[in-house]
Amino acid sequence: MVDMAETSADVETRSSAEVNDNGRNTDTSFAGLLDEYDYQSPQRGQILEGEVLKVHEDAVLVDVGLKRDAFVPRKDLDRLDDSTLEQLEPGAEIMVYVLRPQNRGGDLIVSINKALEYEDWIRAGALVKSGEVVEADVTDTNKGGALIQFGRLRGFVPQSHLTSIPRGVSGEERREAMERLVGQTLILKVIEVEQRRDRLVLSERAAQREARSTRLAELEAGQVLTGQVVGLKPYGAFVDVGGVDGLVHVSELAWRRVEHPREVLSVGDEVEVQVKSVDVERERISLSRKAMLPNPWDMVELDHPIGTLATGTVSNVVDFGAFVALPSGLEGLVHVSRMSSTGVSEPGDLVRRGDEVLVRILDINPARERITLSMDAVSSEEHAEWMEARAEAEEEGEEGEEAQHLAADTGEEATLSPPEPEWETELLDREETDVEEG
Repeated sequence: MVDMAETSADVETRSSAEVNDNGRNTDTSFAGLLDEYDYQSPQRGQILEGEVLKVHEDAVLVDVGLKRDAFVPRKDLDRLDDSTLEQLEPGAEIMVYVLRPQNRGGDLIVSINKALEYEDWIRAGALVKSGEVVEADVTDTNKGGALIQFGRLRGFVPQSHLTSIPRGVSGEERREAMERLVGQTLILKVIEVEQRRDRLVLSERAAQREARSTRLAELEAGQVLTGQVVGLKPYGAFVDVGGVDGLVHVSELAWRRVEHPREVLSVGDEVEVQVKSVDVERERISLSRKAMLPNPWDMVELDHPIGTLATGTVSNVVDFGAFVALPSGLEGLVHVSRMSSTGVSEPGDLVRRGDEVLVRILDINPARERITLSMDAVSSEEHAEWMEARAEAEEEGEEGEEAQHLAADTGEEATLSPPEPEWETELLDREETDVEEG
């Protein structure tokens, strides 16, 4: 058995080494041969930098700085795209991946395609650490999820990580939705990289969370944004403001009382809103549409002078009175004590939501956004005149409707047009005269 310690000591104590005229070591000791062997024996999976020597039809010869040149086989070249193949010419510097350190013929077999894949693995690993999102095309789907193209690698997006598939769908509907994904570009986040197992997993859901967090960090109270209405609920409207949804509460839709968002908005509408607050931890954005509309309180004293009468619509009835919406959209309160002349003790016994009422404006406080109204301050004569005017307006409206119905029955167009102008009558008379004379 060779004593490795003695061999090493012998190598260390040698005073000189044989050097040829070119400066190459001609030491034939065991250590020298061992160094020579290690230098010429790369490992499978190793990435080497090389220079293209020759390009043949069936292979490419590459100088990788070892005792032997490396060969790129035809099968590997067939996997390369045209742009990469065009760059393969003598003198070009490339990276190669060691497939077989030594085949039966003693050749070093390498792969350009695998080296490029390795670069994609490195990029994928970096994306896991950075958390950045990427775009990738869906190439195919299966029961488990979607297959995507990541550079030269094939990645996988599990079905549970696909937000492009609507929740709650199943069976044939889900299969069709998955098929429609093929060819689409998704925004994804790399969540798992295992090169040895050839495993690359991405997530559309995580990418959306990442994008949402980034967008939330960009928003500040007071910002004015333009968004699109994506949903309506009884309590407000959801507006997409650059990839994240914010809520416009029903109280922030308009200056007037809004019972349901559909009264002022529809899904798909483009709307200008102001950011009220942003809760990054809870991922909530509060928006206001009202803040972008003209403030009627700025003109309230001109629109509704104190002491004047106004016709309003009862918007809400409570124990202490009734809220009345004025023509400007602002609401005032008729306290129960200011409707006592009618002899009722409960506001609900006198008025109901939707009723039209005549009120007098007693006080306006723009700073507190309050209008004090009264029904008792309306005289009986004023109320009688108002009722008479309403009756006349209703009668005129009924006549108009009757005319419309009559026209519908006779097939004629109903118009409430004014009498013919004099010039039209004169023109008709001239035409009749011309006919008679002719």
